[in-house]
Amino acid sequence: MINPVLMELLEKNDVLDIFMSSVAYQLQKIHNVEKTNEGRDWYLELPSIIKDKFDNYRTDYEKLSRILTLEHEQIQNEMNKGYYYWRLIHSACTTYHNDLVECDQQLIGEFNLPETEAISNNFVLNECIGILDQHVIEK
Repeated sequence: MINPVLMELLEKNDVLDIFMSSVAYQLQKIHNVEKTNEGRDWYLELPSIIKDKFDNYRTDYEKLSRILTLEHEQIQNEMNKGYYYWRLIHSACTTYHNDLVECDQQLIGEFNLPETEAISNNFVLNECIGILDQHVIEK
């Protein structure tokens, strides 16, 4: 059974929104590989075992994205089956957060903006990552 602390995250609409946004962002990054010559070249140069793993992640994130759009009870049932999708969510949230931090720094540098509340200082996202760090990562 999945740790109840993780299952409680699914009870909060703002957390579910963060999960959906993070997974959509991760999928966008994966799909963007196909959209440029540089990305397609990079993909073609991958060893087949890595290419297969990349393709599996794409498929798994697409399935996770569909899971997160189901009715609440169905989401809970699917997410209670194992930690794999929780790990994908952890990865997606972490990537989303890191890229937002990078975006903050670029905006500050490019426009010489004063330090303000950062785009990446999203309380819900940070809280989710903290909980996921504690309960999803294998020790």
